[in-house]
Amino acid sequence: MAAGALAFPTLIPARVRGQQAPSNKLQIGVIGCGRIAGGMDIPGLWQNQDLATLVALSDCDTKRLRSTEQKTRALFAGELPELKRYPDYRDLLADRSVDAVMICTPDFWHAQQCVEAALAGKDVYVQKPLAMTVYESRMIVEVVRKTGRVFHIGTQQRSEGKSTFGSQFRKAAEYVRNGRLGRLRTIEVGLPQDPPEPAEGALEQPVPGTFNFDQWLGYAPQAPYSELRTHPQGKGDEADFGRPGWMVLQDYSMGMIANWGAHHIDIVQWALGMEGSGPVKVRGRADFPKRRLWDAHGKLDVKMEYADGTLLHVADESVYPNGIRFVGEKGWIFCGRGSVKTMSGDPGAGGRHGRWRPLEASAKELIEGEVEWPLARNPQTHHRIWLESLRTRQPTNTTPEAAHRTTTACILAYTAMNLKRPLTWDPVAERFVKDDEANATLSRPERAPYGVRNTLKRAGWAV
Repeated sequence: MAAGALAFPTLIPARVRGQQAPSNKLQIGVIGCGRIAGGMDIPGLWQNQDLATLVALSDCDTKRLRSTEQKTRALFAGELPELKRYPDYRDLLADRSVDAVMICTPDFWHAQQCVEAALAGKDVYVQKPLAMTVYESRMIVEVVRKTGRVFHIGTQQRSEGKSTFGSQFRKAAEYVRNGRLGRLRTIEVGLPQDPPEPAEGALEQPVPGTFNFDQWLGYAPQAPYSELRTHPQGKGDEADFGRPGWMVLQDYSMGMIANWGAHHIDIVQWALGMEGSGPVKVRGRADFPKRRLWDAHGKLDVKMEYADGTLLHVADESVYPNGIRFVGEKGWIFCGRGSVKTMSGDPGAGGRHGRWRPLEASAKELIEGEVEWPLARNPQTHHRIWLESLRTRQPTNTTPEAAHRTTTACILAYTAMNLKRPLTWDPVAERFVKDDEANATLSRPERAPYGVRNTLKRAGWAV
């Protein structure tokens, strides 16, 4: 399919889709065959073979597609049906045997593929952050709501099952919401930093014959190809699943403020009961080191204020340990991942700040016993929560609105860091107050035919 012929998938009634397959297992497709798919999301399906099976993979890098298929077949050890490979994800969305998709593509692709999947009748699991702009994020919420799709996002800190993290994040949110700290004053969030840009490596290279670079660029501006811009290619036929360069380029990612920020700020919003709202003021600064290509932020210091006066202070690991500390008039409560790692490169909560346990407090009674108003508890793993919700058609433990509000808070911080001045935000209108320059960042230009706005126009939706 030509890149300019972005055909829209046909809506397919559930009664003719994969749930009627002889095995009656949910039929799952994965879009994006990078390190997060192979390291987390495909193994998440493998751990739940009683509920679901993987039937299709898609990636515009056919070398990665082939390597991921081989690794997946080895992981499932003969327990897979025919595994289809789609170089173009739109063909996967048009596949009637696929019930739901896991979107594991670079950050700037999440929004368009979420919207297209929902409009194609597919339920959605998407990696965080939800989107790159407030407009894109809000459109996902609206499309998922109007199409009745089941939604889940890769903010695993809300989930408690084995191989996830545990109950410390939910417990911390419960204790804060139940007044253990009295009046909440400050919330401190520590984020790790991106690695430095390699001193070597070409900034412009020939596009590999196995890579559809134009499709990979999507709605982002036209740019020269290089592995530093996209992801490492590896040698020979074997794909390289090392950390990709796009994560440190602002055309494709917001950097750590939305990468790890999406995890920790999600818990902050949960603890504050702000899953339908957000901060009202934001100011911040960040280092944007001079590099050859990578232009995402380095060290950062952002302060966001909520309407009740609570201050959220987000800084890099030179200031705070990786995690969240709630500080109130009666003491403090800290929650973090401790020694648990999602990927092999995760830094945990240690480093220069020493080791922090997953749940700590200034006094042990702050984190003991039951609370009067507990939060909903789900002992399942993060992926199983989604798969169970596909069967029951009930919401997962992170609604689209909650994901959108967390994403918005990350975007507010990112915007303040780039504009280098204080901003006032209206969480009801979802606009900056009397600030045309800031409001111009609520959406991004889209390189046709890609992007959420272009997709919705073709589908006949008001944009």
